[in-house]
Amino acid sequence: MAEKDLAKLSLEELEKQLKTTKIATNALGILLVIMTLSGIYLTYLKGFSVFTVLAIGFLPLLIINITSLKKLKLEIASRT
Repeated sequence: MAEKDLAKLSLEELEKQLKTTKIATNALGILLVIMTLSGIYLTYLKGFSVFTVLAIGFLPLLIINITSLKKLKLEIASRT
């Protein structure tokens, strides 16, 4: 997905995008914690499997969302 140029968006659009990204990041973080705990539990019960490392595969998505949040906050701060 192509990243939007934040300088071209209005303040209202930036705030809306910030809210959406915040919700998505929080949900992804919670799901990663659940996946990690499930992977540990399943590893304990059945041994090593794909579920053991599944959360690591989704970690870059969380990092990308966090950096997007920082960029959005900086752009909003520069306009106010």
